[in-house]
Amino acid sequence: MSGRLLREEGGFTLTEMLVTTLIMIIMLFALYSIFDMSLRVFGSGNASIEATDEARLGVAKMERELRAAYPSNKTNDDNTLLTNFDDDQLTFGNDRNGNRRIVNSLGVPDPDERITYELGGSSPPYTLLRNSQPVVDHVQSLTFTYRTKYGSLTSEPPAIDLVSIELKIQVPRGTLGTQTPVTRTISTDVALRNRGD
Repeated sequence: MSGRLLREEGGFTLTEMLVTTLIMIIMLFALYSIFDMSLRVFGSGNASIEATDEARLGVAKMERELRAAYPSNKTNDDNTLLTNFDDDQLTFGNDRNGNRRIVNSLGVPDPDERITYELGGSSPPYTLLRNSQPVVDHVQSLTFTYRTKYGSLTSEPPAIDLVSIELKIQVPRGTLGTQTPVTRTISTDVALRNRGD
């Protein structure tokens, strides 16, 4: 009887073990490929969202500060808010200490109350800088447009009531940014509230 039990206890053959191991390896490799692709897609999408959110926050900060632009010396009825400006660079002041001017008693601009937005770098992608400090990366272009309160274009500082800001960024696309980047445009209009007229 014991001899019969030993004959019926046959295990797996070497061929069966090799086939089973090969099938498990193929299934694990397929699962790993799916998991790896999911991580790459998530990482790429996350990078795109972060770049766009960073640009929106940068433009929102610029908008807040520009809206609060202050004249060089309001006690002298000076309504000029923008001290240096062109299509891709803008300098203005904010009265941070409450003395109703952004210049000292000698008429020299106070560096703590001066704000300059400009692009850094020699070729795209640029970096949007605020007082030489990076604010937004992946910038393709920054454009300022200056308008009167009636909406017509102007380059006369006392007549500027509205500043249009357009920031274009390149957002990475595809798995690990391997596809052509997508350009996103963020724009806003800022009414200068401290004109006083």
